[in-house]
Amino acid sequence: MLKNYFRVAFRNLQRNKGFSAINIVGLAIGLATCLLIMAYVMDELSYDRGNKDAARIYRVDGDIKIGGNQFVCASSPGPMGPILKQDWPEVEQEVRFRDYGGFRVRKGSQDIVEEKVIYADSTLFSVFTLPMIAGDPATALREPRTVVVTATIARKYFNSTDIVGRTLVMNDNTNYKITGVIKDVPANTHFNFDFFVSLSESDESRDPN
Repeated sequence: MLKNYFRVAFRNLQRNKGFSAINIVGLAIGLATCLLIMAYVMDELSYDRGNKDAARIYRVDGDIKIGGNQFVCASSPGPMGPILKQDWPEVEQEVRFRDYGGFRVRKGSQDIVEEKVIYADSTLFSVFTLPMIAGDPATALREPRTVVVTATIARKYFNSTDIVGRTLVMNDNTNYKITGVIKDVPANTHFNFDFFVSLSESDESRDPN
């Protein structure tokens, strides 16, 4: 019986080739569009979900009023994080990021411009899930002039991920000690960097006001 159904359907397709082609192409386009939309939505919903405590992580933005002007920005003053942690027991941990621009990194006799650079507090690894391949996440960014790099960057400059303790020369003459190597940051995150530099070298990070 089932075989007869297929035979009748095939004959109808042959008898009405133009109409059948329109229906088949329309169905294919509809299914492809549905799958693309589903893939896009799933990717959007997966953003930052790689962090095991994603539901408990919040970003502090700035809502500033000066005279009659109001500014809303995705940043806040340097002391904000430590003060919130000090005065609000609900705040378990804080980490600050600052983007001071990229670096020129020395590789042999060549200087390579790297743009995916961010300064961060040493508490970075207590808040975000950034699996470390080498180094101690508790101490990696405590000291000034230290940097944690991704596995891709480690292999790019040293052909190895076992590089803790080695030095990168940045901006012509500044030495940065590598204190950790992490797995590459997933693409579906709102901050995707290759170099995490210790914020402790910034005057802003120590400004109590």
